[in-house]
Amino acid sequence: MKKGLFDYLHIIIGSLILALGINVFLAPNKISTGGVGGLATIFLYVFRIPMSLSTLVLNLILFVIGYKTLPKSSIVKTLVGIVFLSVFLQLTSYISYYCDDMMISAIFGGTLVGVGVGLVVLKDASTGGSDFAAIILNKAIPYISLATFILIIDALIILTSGMVFRDYTIMFYSVLSLYVSTKVTDMIMVRGDYAKSVFIISEKSNVIAKEILDTIERGVTGIYSKGLYHGKDGLMLLCIVKSKELHILMNIVKKIDKEAFVIISEARKILGEGFKEQ
Repeated sequence: MKKGLFDYLHIIIGSLILALGINVFLAPNKISTGGVGGLATIFLYVFRIPMSLSTLVLNLILFVIGYKTLPKSSIVKTLVGIVFLSVFLQLTSYISYYCDDMMISAIFGGTLVGVGVGLVVLKDASTGGSDFAAIILNKAIPYISLATFILIIDALIILTSGMVFRDYTIMFYSVLSLYVSTKVTDMIMVRGDYAKSVFIISEKSNVIAKEILDTIERGVTGIYSKGLYHGKDGLMLLCIVKSKELHILMNIVKKIDKEAFVIISEARKILGEGFKEQ
């Protein structure tokens, strides 16, 4: 129950941040990040239709067409995201907007959009937009990837906005804003338990593995390996630890085998026991 409420709070906050990015930085400068928001910006300037209304109508149409493609657990969450995005687009339309510098508007707006979308998608929901349309098209034409459909839809909407407003500068800043928002969303999607993946090659691998299991209670996987220089068979250990546990693991390895060969790399997204749910 508590987790469910937290998920909806996440979606509501994400929708608010997304609306702020659109109304404060992007729409006043006619900058588009593609998707339904891009179309709503065009409707605002060409037909004087409020973004809150056009966004709600377009997203509900997509929802009705494509809700069957969503997991059951995501249907209500997505509907909540769509409704709250429209509500916040209306409420934030009264906030003072920024039009002094297109570059700042594109970057700040793209960042807020990326954070908003990331927070919503992180909880298996959606606020509609090009990702939802891409899911529907992907179901109809499965041999074209979801990412390709999203790229095509966003590119067409940005191209359309440039043609409607007859301004290639707007197209440039729209592409920049889309790039920023995509990168920020990706960063949020892989946030959480930053950890280290550690590979250990040692002739005392069994002893090291037992000590790791007893001391820091992390799982250890043994991978059979063969050193091609000496032709020796061995057991390479793989262990995922949190960053703060790395020095403990290294002390264990050094204590048991100072000649051990250790490879440490970043593990940016961990799913499973011992790490937080993403």
